[in-house]
Amino acid sequence: MNRKKIIEILFSNLKYTEEQKDIITQLEEAKLQWEIAKKCFAMVDDPKLVDYAIYREDQCKAKYIYFLLEAKRKNVTIDASYMIEELDAINI
Repeated sequence: MNRKKIIEILFSNLKYTEEQKDIITQLEEAKLQWEIAKKCFAMVDDPKLVDYAIYREDQCKAKYIYFLLEAKRKNVTIDASYMIEELDAINI
């Protein structure tokens, strides 16, 4: 899945303010960082690295939750059905 293409589709056809676009972009970036941190945790076996991986995953999760709450507070919504139709049309 090409995340940048999905964001481009959202921004090109729906009316978002610059602030809302920034929140959506930051939210997506935070989600990606959290996914990477979870994969890192699953791969480490050195006790020192395990502690770091736990810290990093917690940090990424907190950042994701922050932007999720910001999006909710500012009434930022994404119509998922619209995204699916657009993605089907370009065959990603």
